[in-house]
Amino acid sequence: MVTLYGSSLLGILTGVLVSILNTGNLPPVEYGDVRYINNFISFFSGILLFGYFVSGSRLLALSQTKEESRRMKGILTTILLTTFAVMMVIMVICGVIHGSILHKEYAYLFYTAIPVCGSVLFLNYINTTSQGDNNINAIAAARLFPSLIYLVVAYLIYRYYGASRERMILLHNGIAMIFLLFLILQARPDFSHLRESWRRLNEENKKYGLQVYYGSLANVSVQYVAGITLGLFGANNANVGYYTLALTVSMPLTMLPQVVGTTYFKRFASEDRISPKVIRYTVFITLLSYILFVLAIHPVIRFLYKPEYISVANFATLLGIGCVLNGLGDVFNRFLGAHGKGAYIRNGAFISGGVALIGYTLMVYLFDINGAIATRIISTLVYCLMMIYYYKKMTNVQFI
Repeated sequence: MVTLYGSSLLGILTGVLVSILNTGNLPPVEYGDVRYINNFISFFSGILLFGYFVSGSRLLALSQTKEESRRMKGILTTILLTTFAVMMVIMVICGVIHGSILHKEYAYLFYTAIPVCGSVLFLNYINTTSQGDNNINAIAAARLFPSLIYLVVAYLIYRYYGASRERMILLHNGIAMIFLLFLILQARPDFSHLRESWRRLNEENKKYGLQVYYGSLANVSVQYVAGITLGLFGANNANVGYYTLALTVSMPLTMLPQVVGTTYFKRFASEDRISPKVIRYTVFITLLSYILFVLAIHPVIRFLYKPEYISVANFATLLGIGCVLNGLGDVFNRFLGAHGKGAYIRNGAFISGGVALIGYTLMVYLFDINGAIATRIISTLVYCLMMIYYYKKMTNVQFI
């Protein structure tokens, strides 16, 4: 757990350095344009997976031999490449809509992103398959090295050749795709027996993965709607940049409880409850982290970012509450997932996702970025409470 959390935290901190580099080289509106495109990539990446990676993760956790695991990775890799091809088509459609119907100046950026739009899909593959395979080193590498490599390469290119929205999109997503592809191939997926592997995966997906997928649509994918509606309802994408930057700097608060859930995922499958000691420790260290975050965020933002981005400190302080709640809910989510309780995860996600969808449309329309922040906090609170409710229902514990 220490290795995964350490690399995850370093990856997030490196991501913050990346945001400093990006905001230092682009004005708020253009930086917002880049984040707007990336929000579309993240949103559709969640829609296209249909639960197969989640199902594959559980089958990998139950695999008895390396050969069985490699064959499962073979069918999952095939699905990944097919989904990447579909994503490229979606980028073309988004470009046409934004250019011909919405008449947005930045519509051509969707075409720029076509060859690198699989970065989020590739990361999802690594996170889910490596979790099921208990390959913590692969998850750690995926969370750290893409941002670290981008930080070095982009700094040199921007310094000597200048920065642009196009270069930022291509470099950030392209470097991630290349590194993640290396990790995928390093696992040596076996493409023999694809039909048999597909049958097993499809059966598991009907029972488990598809339920989680429905919940993911209603919860995880919906969270990216804020970064889309802020751009659609606003005069430009400046608030998209502010909001997503605030999420970036507050993300370390999410990582600790998520790492606990990921590390114990394989063990959860054979246990009838989460150790109370693990829960108490996770809650304590997460709340302590938030207190330290609140004390540090304002001076850190003033020191690291341009004056145009100073308001991000206030946004991040509030969004940090949502990150804490989301991370704690994920611990119970992982336990439910390890026991195949996809319907529970789906139901909880439907409720919290419904709250988020309403808020990210109506609240953003009425209150702009403040509505997005309020929605994030409320929806993650609902998500956390629902995961705790279903955990208690499954385990019959009276208190946590």
